[in-house]
Parts: sequence; C-alpha cells; structure tokens
Amino acid sequence: MIARFLLVLLLSCAAAVPAGAQERARPAQAEAASTVPVETVTHHRFKVGRSEAAFTVTAGTLPIGAPKGDQQPAIFYTAYIRDRGVRDARPLTFIFNGGPGASSAYLHVGALGPRVVEFGAGGQMPAQPVHLVDNPDSWLDLTDLVFIDPIGTGYSTTGDAGRQYYNVRDDLFSLASFIDFYVRRNSRISSPKYLVGESFGGLRAARLPQLLSNDHGISLMGVVMISPVIEFSLIGGNEFEPLPYALRLPSYAAGKIERAGSATPEALAEVERFAMGPYLAALVATPRDPAAMKKVTAEVARYTGLPEELVAQHDGLITMDLFAKETRRSDNQLVSRYDISVAGLDPYPASKDFRQDPVFDGLIPVLTTAMTEHLRDKLGVVTSQPYRISNPEVGRQWTWRDNSRGGYVGGANSLREALAANPQLKVMIAHGMTDLVTPYMTSRFVIDRLPPSLTEGRVTLNVYAGGHMMYTRAASRAKLHADAAKIYPVPPL
Repeated sequence: MIARFLLVLLLSCAAAVPAGAQERARPAQAEAASTVPVETVTHHRFKVGRSEAAFTVTAGTLPIGAPKGDQQPAIFYTAYIRDRGVRDARPLTFIFNGGPGASSAYLHVGALGPRVVEFGAGGQMPAQPVHLVDNPDSWLDLTDLVFIDPIGTGYSTTGDAGRQYYNVRDDLFSLASFIDFYVRRNSRISSPKYLVGESFGGLRAARLPQLLSNDHGISLMGVVMISPVIEFSLIGGNEFEPLPYALRLPSYAAGKIERAGSATPEALAEVERFAMGPYLAALVATPRDPAAMKKVTAEVARYTGLPEELVAQHDGLITMDLFAKETRRSDNQLVSRYDISVAGLDPYPASKDFRQDPVFDGLIPVLTTAMTEHLRDKLGVVTSQPYRISNPEVGRQWTWRDNSRGGYVGGANSLREALAANPQLKVMIAHGMTDLVTPYMTSRFVIDRLPPSLTEGRVTLNVYAGGHMMYTRAASRAKLHADAAKIYPVPPL
C-alpha cells in the first residue's frame, strides 16, 4: 500500500518541420524490431525563439554498470543537439521525472521538448486521438536537451540486474553514471551543464550535483526542480507530526480561491500566515486548548470550503485523500490530488476508497499515445516493447532505505553542501499552487532553513497557476520557460 501510495504520490514532465522534410533514421534502424531500440539519428529544424535552427536528434540506449549475465542494464535517452553550435559554450541539460517508475515523457512532451500535447486552457485532458503540436515554450532556445528514462521506465531495461537499481542510492548512481558516460562519449566535458527533475526527480536533482562533483568530477551550473519533494518528512504527517498539515493547508485554500476566480501567490499570503501561525500553534499546543482549536477549526473550514463539522471530526487534520473525496462529494466528483482544480466522477462515492486520480490516471494513455507517435513517427525508433510511461512494478519493488543517512529520505543537506562547494551553482524551484502531492510550502520551508549566505541570489522559488504538472496550462508553461531562462547564459548560445 505504501509503495502504491508513493508511486502515485511522486509522479512525477517549437516545431519539427513536416516528416517529409526530415532526414530519416540511419539504415541500422531498418533491422527487425528488437526489445532494445537500435540507436536512431534524425535531423530537424525547430523554432528557437523567433527564428529556426537545425538540430540532430539521437534516440538510443547507453549501458550502465557491469554486465550481469547476457543482458546489461541500459538507459534509454533522447538528445536534441543544435547543429553548428559552439559545443563548449552551448549549455547541456539532463532531464528526468520521478515516481519512482515515471519516464521522462511528462517533461518531454508536456513542457520542455519541441512538440507537446495540447491540453485545455485549464490543463484539461485532451480527447483521443491525441496529437502533438509545436511547443512555443521549448527550452531548445536555451540549451541542448537530453531526456533520460531511468531504469525500468520508457524503453530502459534492467537487463539481468533485476531490481538492483530500485532504491535511492543505486538509482542516483545509475543516473550519475549515465550523465558521465554521455558527456565523455559526446565530447561535452566543457559544456555548461544543468539538471531538470520533477517530483521525486526533484530529490534526484538535489542530490546529484554533489555526487556528480565528488565521484565524476562534473560541475553543474544550474538545477531546476519542478514540483519537487526535497524532504520526505514534510509530505506525510499524522497527529504526532502535524507540520505537513500546516504546509499543505495553503494549497487546499488555493483550490477554493481558484474556484472563486483565479489563485495568485499574493492571494495566499493570509492563509500562509494562518497555517504557520495560529493553526500550527493550536496543533502542537500542550496541553491542548479546546477554545483555540474551535477557532482554528472554523478558520480551516473557511479557507478550505469543507464543512466545519467535518474539520472538527478530524481534529483539524485534513489529509489529501479526505479533501479529494469530500470537496465535491455533493455531486459525486473526485478532485485530483495532483491538481485540486480538476475533478472527475468518483467510482466509489459512497465509500472512503481512493483508487483513482483524474489527473494521474488520465495522463497515462495521453502521454503513451503522444510519446509512441513522436518516437516512432518522427524519430524512427523501432522496438517490439511498449513505452512505459509509468511502471508500477518499480514502485512496488522500490526500497526506500538509504544507507547513506538515517530517518527520512531527503536532499536538503546534499543541496546545501553542493551550493557551498560550487559558488556558480544556481537553483530554481517551481511549484503549482493547487498541488497536494508536493505542496509549494514544503520547498519554501526548506529554503528558509538553509543559510542565506548560500541561497541569496542563487535559489529562487516560483509558484504558478495549476497543480503538480502546472505546465499543462499554456500560461504556466510559458512562465516556467521565462523563469528558467534566468539561470541560463544570456544571450542564449
């Protein structure tokens, strides 16, 4: 149950010329379909800002670790490299999602790549059949892009290693090894290097800079964390650990504010003060103060829109599942934990069961169709295996124990040490306001507890309309691009 919860919890992601104008893949791809895709190379022209530029796109696998048996573990990747660019000066960005068990498709065809799924104005799921459209907010104007599918996702394979990489430590080692191998194989040692990680990928992005520097001699210029979980201790919560409830409360309120109009960071200032002040104080007071709790209960009901008697029944502690079930119970709607502004029909309206999520479950067929079309029809990738957008087996077999540290899994200390060791490193953190899975206040709490000498002018937190995948809203995707541009070289190379 915990593995399923964390898999669901941490999903976390410019246009090509017409196919006839593209150079098709190398002849090697004409071989019979295989379980491991044969490397393909295609040539395209993509929009970069107001102009166009030529890019070479390579889709293939790189082996990881020592062979065990006949099959070596391999990571599938898709690299967009600008032709005739100044290779040593052109930034190179490695992108991955989270899960554990999620491929890079969320960011690839949802936010950063040259072609994206066209969602509704409010991030609604498109109707089938799904088609990709030119991405006006592709990051190819800023950097070359390498999308990485961690082992067990996409077309990546475990080989004979089994579940060896399904744990925090070896997962990080596999990604660091891939980045090192790719950089050396493609002569990009001198290029400015960046990471982008979403959700659990945010934890990866927080810890990889130190690992890459210490074990591989690779220094990074920047890290972008999208809807990250930096410290796992801040996203659970129970009656003896109430802080996560306070950090999540403003995201509940953002849903109500958005239903009444539009949520903005400024509109959330009042509930943020209440959450970290009277609310948290009442929850931790010893002995308990019934009068204070009664006032707090009324305020929680006002901010969230939930019935006051329901809030009182749960002693002011509103879990994300409770909120998702009860907010729209009157019309049998279930709101998404990934974006509480999105709702769908509840298959179990009379019970407390929460087995589906309108966003998480809705995205899987959409992204599967989009990625299969893009890789097969545009990039010439041929294989007999399905592309795994989200592999539940990874989550079920994942080992969360982290031998390098005790207690909860986290990345704050690794991040602070990386910032101290590398004065050039900049970090941008992006969150959606209506995301309950990784609430924006959790990252703010972490940043505020790092030394200002490390964070001032180097670490920024930006909050956007939308949820966990805020980039499904076109306006938020454009703002995400504009904010990320601030940590890349100016002018772009």
